Amino acid sequence: MGAFSCSVYEGLMVQARKQATERGDAIARALDAAFDAAPSLAAMLAFTFGAMALIVTATPATPHIPALSAIERVVEELPEFTLSVAGVGLAILAVGLQRRLDAAWAASAGLLAFVTLEAFLRHGHLIAGTLCASALALLLIGRRAFYRRSGLAGLLRSRDWHLPLAAALGMAIVAALLWASAHPAFIQAPWWSLFTDPHLGRPGRALFIACAAGAAIAFWSTLAAPAREPPHVGDSAEIAKARALMAQAQAARPEMHLALTGDKSFIFVESAFVMCAHSGGSLVAMGGPVGARASWRAALEKFRDEAAARALRPVVYAAPVDLLPELLDLGFQAQKVGENAIIDLQRFTLEGARRQPLRNARNRVAEREGGTFEVHAPPQKAHLLDELQPVSDAWLAAHKGGEKGFSLGWFDRDYLTDQTVALVRVRGRVVAFANVWTTPDHAWAAIDLMRYEPAHAPPRTMEFLFAELFLWAKQEGYRKFDLGMAPLSGLAEERHAPAFARLGRLVYERGAAFYDFRGLRTFKEKFDPDWEPRYLAAPGAWSLPIVLAEAALLTASAPAQRA
Repeated sequence: MGAFSCSVYEGLMVQARKQATERGDAIARALDAAFDAAPSLAAMLAFTFGAMALIVTATPATPHIPALSAIERVVEELPEFTLSVAGVGLAILAVGLQRRLDAAWAASAGLLAFVTLEAFLRHGHLIAGTLCASALALLLIGRRAFYRRSGLAGLLRSRDWHLPLAAALGMAIVAALLWASAHPAFIQAPWWSLFTDPHLGRPGRALFIACAAGAAIAFWSTLAAPAREPPHVGDSAEIAKARALMAQAQAARPEMHLALTGDKSFIFVESAFVMCAHSGGSLVAMGGPVGARASWRAALEKFRDEAAARALRPVVYAAPVDLLPELLDLGFQAQKVGENAIIDLQRFTLEGARRQPLRNARNRVAEREGGTFEVHAPPQKAHLLDELQPVSDAWLAAHKGGEKGFSLGWFDRDYLTDQTVALVRVRGRVVAFANVWTTPDHAWAAIDLMRYEPAHAPPRTMEFLFAELFLWAKQEGYRKFDLGMAPLSGLAEERHAPAFARLGRLVYERGAAFYDFRGLRTFKEKFDPDWEPRYLAAPGAWSLPIVLAEAALLTASAPAQRA
């Protein structure tokens, strides 16, 4: 009986220890989740109470005292002036809290304490004061989450704070106009009364101080910021070094050939590199690192350091799915910006009803028009480039646009000399061509520059060219063929999708006047591809709309000259 009781006791103890361990693990997971969420929550609270402070000053509820001198009035309204400046500070510091900066935490705690006292003592707002005090308490509890030692000067030089500050000031201005419109005297008063009138001018004066403070900070940050010097465009030695790493690259993507266009800067680590270019306030990397898979993280980390040293924002454009773990670990925020059309060559065939349109295009060009398909391995001869030049010129003239750089190649003889070229001849004349990217492991082939001569290319020539390219790549042992990105396609449209995705979806559906996003995807759908997402990554969700615009300008701009 005693032995039985002992065994039962031991069993109960084991079970208790197991439950305690599970509870400990659950608590640890909860603490980890809170640690991860603290910066975003603190940033949201700082912005909210900063905007609230500005709105409170824009809608004064304190009694009007008419018989005050100018000096007495300044003294009377000084708390509102300081509260508006505190609102400006909290809106700016929200970005620093998102980055876990200890200086931003300390400054935010001080400003929240001031706003709390102002709400209780000056305005008698018990609810607002209680909420602000609660936010301060949460910020103090989460102190350990803000571990990055950095002064506020670095935050101000980044300029990511412009957007939240503008949003907070915009909300306050709207509130001020609503407040003024509720006063009958506002309708007859001249516009300058919004600043000079003893009563109607109270919100205007407070907001003027807030705008002046924001402008002064922006002016100081502009003067204090170091020159945004982009890295130099890679010279022939750096391009040769990149070419050597490309030849041994692991998990390589075909767009690595953009390193050879002559418009990229390079950031090297021992076994990998990142290719990038400067646009606005950003240093934009094209795709992921190229080289040894184990060195991708180090290459991205050095890319971030290089951008910070030049006071630029690090951005990765068209990042593939397998790069997301490294990007998220290094503090990037990722947003889907489109999908690449991928042909599985191992399953590709011209047989079957679904391939009838491709067979018709192939038969029409080859049999009725006498078209032939050729593939020329590099290096290309000068006489072949002479044949391709008129095709490219005619295509550019018909499309009324110049060459585009960064994410595509262009007709540059030095670049095309080193590329595989596929072309279509009709009765001996070149009427269409494309250069083809391939990877050393035969995992990928892709199309880059593609041109046709509108006056001489028969209808459906490009479909013929694509079909022949797929068959050629399959015969050569390549496993997948990348047709490139359909920008803004495949973005989420559900009710819970982020605002960024919903806006991109709207542009995709309604932006045909500027770019035929839908038409590009429709053309690629003819080949029945799989769709693989591509992402835009940058540190901080605030900056994603800005960096998307800067990346778009970069991809639409003329290519830079070779060094």
